[in-house]
Amino acid sequence: MEIDLSFSQAAVVMPVEYNTLRFIVVGAGGTGSFVVPAIARLIYELKQQQNKSAEMLIVDPDVVENGNIPRSNFCFAEVGRYKAQTLAERVSTAWGIEISFSSEKFDSEKHLKSSTSEYRSLTFIVGCVDNYMARREIHRALDEFRNYGDQSRIWWIDGGNGKSSGQVLLGSTTKCLKPDQYFTGTSICRALPAPSLQHPDLLEPERIQVKSDVSCPDRIRLGVQGLNVNQRVAIEMAEMLSSLLLTRTLKRFAVYFDLESGTTRSAYCTPAAVSDVLCNV
Repeated sequence: MEIDLSFSQAAVVMPVEYNTLRFIVVGAGGTGSFVVPAIARLIYELKQQQNKSAEMLIVDPDVVENGNIPRSNFCFAEVGRYKAQTLAERVSTAWGIEISFSSEKFDSEKHLKSSTSEYRSLTFIVGCVDNYMARREIHRALDEFRNYGDQSRIWWIDGGNGKSSGQVLLGSTTKCLKPDQYFTGTSICRALPAPSLQHPDLLEPERIQVKSDVSCPDRIRLGVQGLNVNQRVAIEMAEMLSSLLLTRTLKRFAVYFDLESGTTRSAYCTPAAVSDVLCNV
């Protein structure tokens, strides 16, 4: 049996050094509502262990509805309130960290440009959206505001899921480079293809559409949406960000899981794996 040595041969993802760290969480629904408190814990640990300061912005135009419960991290007492504001106030109070919100659709000019203009800033767009139009806007933002070269100061981590499966993708540039140009030597990975390069279909309409009037509880009962799949996506996103920023041990740029079969697989940071991704572009 052939042994997979990809992990042992993978490079560590190492973004540029920064003075200012910012997370922009786009989407505060099924996945985003669980990601926000996880990132808050990460910010707290970065401050405690590394004396690093960070801030978070939550962007979502929707209000909490009865149908968002129980799949999302909201309760009935919060029905009718804006999701972004509700999460920002709740988590900010709990952790004592700076969290801002915007109860509108993501707009790169408004929500991203200011953070990229700061000296030695590092920004992570945390994509927790479920439609191609929102991902197109994130892709456009990354493309427009990217720093040229192999040391991007803007990264995009994207989480998506189906009925009982999901994936988390991490990248930093929409520019196709030669596979070895993403690396410094064999041990350091300075940049990665954006999620939209790893899976171009993320920017295209889904072939099979679920009726928009079907509520989240009904989706669960109909077997269209698993009860715990969004939490699993959030956990994978939080773990990748923690490994990247806290312990600095991240060696993968994609993870795929299936709750029905209980399987998980990752794509590791090697020129060969990056080359396989770019073949899809």
